[in-house]
Amino acid sequence: MKKAPARKTAKTPATASPTNTWMIHEKALKEFERGVGLLQKQSYSEAMERFQTIVGSFPQEKELTDRANVYLRICQNVLERKDPQPRKPEDSFYFGVMKANEANYDEAVRHLEKALEANPKDEKVHYVLASTLAAKGDRREALEHLREAIELNATNRIYARNDPDFEPLRDDENFQNLIHPEEL
Repeated sequence: MKKAPARKTAKTPATASPTNTWMIHEKALKEFERGVGLLQKQSYSEAMERFQTIVGSFPQEKELTDRANVYLRICQNVLERKDPQPRKPEDSFYFGVMKANEANYDEAVRHLEKALEANPKDEKVHYVLASTLAAKGDRREALEHLREAIELNATNRIYARNDPDFEPLRDDENFQNLIHPEEL
């Protein structure tokens, strides 16, 4: 008995997946571009969200998720980084000056007060603390520290006359009496 010849069955081509891989790639790429743009603007927490979306939503985009993971770690490192803390009193003074220049007055006052604890008769610290408190809007304390700075070094009187940091105090009679005692 002869075996019947095997029937050749036509193989049907695999049906295309319902989701277009090209569209997925485009969406992932656009999300990546948004993340990089936010990273360049130093909006680290927003950029981090974009990169997390890529990693979580587009696992099939291996190369893109690998890059997103690198940028994600960069964002995390920047956000977790803490400012170095001063170790010496003069470091506290310089940190205070830096924070005052950044208009971070509360932090500046904290550092300057720490420097003042170490050396209560440092006229530079009193002067910078006075100008910082003036910018912060704390007139009474600003005048107290300016008075102390002038008592420790009379040249501070001349500096204060021309220092724009004391602009908020210019209309204050006590300030005028401190910088122009000759007119009393």
